[in-house]
Amino acid sequence: MSEETRDMFFEKLMKHVQNYQLGDIVIYLHGGEPLLVTKPYFVNWVEKLLTTVGSLCNVILIAQTNGILLDNEWIEIFHRFNIRLGISLDGPKAFHDTFRVTKNGAGTYDKVMLALKTLRDHPLGAHVFGSILSVANPDIPPEQLWQTWLRTGFKRFDFNLPHCTHDNPPWFTTDQLSPWLIELFELWWTENDPEIDVRFFRNIVHLILGASSSTDYIGGKQVGIVVIETDGSIQGTDALRACKNGLTNVNMNVFTNNIQDAMNIPLVKLSNNGASRLCQKCLVCDVKDVCGGGYVPHRYRERNDFDNPSVYCESLYRITKHIRNKILFEARHIFDKGIGVETL
Repeated sequence: MSEETRDMFFEKLMKHVQNYQLGDIVIYLHGGEPLLVTKPYFVNWVEKLLTTVGSLCNVILIAQTNGILLDNEWIEIFHRFNIRLGISLDGPKAFHDTFRVTKNGAGTYDKVMLALKTLRDHPLGAHVFGSILSVANPDIPPEQLWQTWLRTGFKRFDFNLPHCTHDNPPWFTTDQLSPWLIELFELWWTENDPEIDVRFFRNIVHLILGASSSTDYIGGKQVGIVVIETDGSIQGTDALRACKNGLTNVNMNVFTNNIQDAMNIPLVKLSNNGASRLCQKCLVCDVKDVCGGGYVPHRYRERNDFDNPSVYCESLYRITKHIRNKILFEARHIFDKGIGVETL
């Protein structure tokens, strides 16, 4: 991102913060790979952000990286600016190295594990670490994924369902994904360690218990996400690219538009409030208040756009019902023992 584009982005972001009186904003430094920039450039970019936008509101910074370039100096930079770090790790070596390779085709698992060790061993590492992010893959035995996560030495994890649509469905079936999700949930639940967090499952638990907010990928409640590309283009969430080539290009740029201009576009509005427009099947579903119709990009079909349930509908239904039944069972067990509310 050039200095001119950066400065215009920050100017428009300041205007957005002022117009809507925002107390907090979250900026994800994503990619591509954010650590490909030089460290002086990165420091200058963040310093400029915090002295401009940061003078008006609390700026929360999160960087998502494959970790390969992570070293002690990067860790100290992240700590200096209170940036939380997410690291991508797609399961055991054989599976990770199938999907995450260098330009020469070599697997990156060993390099990612070395980066996690560097982070774990650094005195500031615990303050910098945010979470480990994986992509759901039913080909991986859940126990193997769980043990891979635990071997990192960290305790915060999350996973995304692959960005697939009805036109480009996932390589696995519902009957493969559903039991996979349930088994992975059971591994987390029975671990019974409140410090271990699997965000995907935690979100479902919170929504079942009546949470008023959610992420964009589960729950469908109001969020406010736009993507700013390095050329200043303003777009909707990048996962929409899985639907159709060019779908996220709304012909807006920080030089000619305000951020709210993009948020007012119907497609961006829908992706930021997925539960606001559900198909007929979802409207009569008994778990719609939890799954929110699933992630908007996963609903896409060319002939009728997003007027569909998620391509993962049945699996989301099964895991939600399983977790709801688990919570009900545990609650009955507690009250059958006569434990008072004040104890809970």
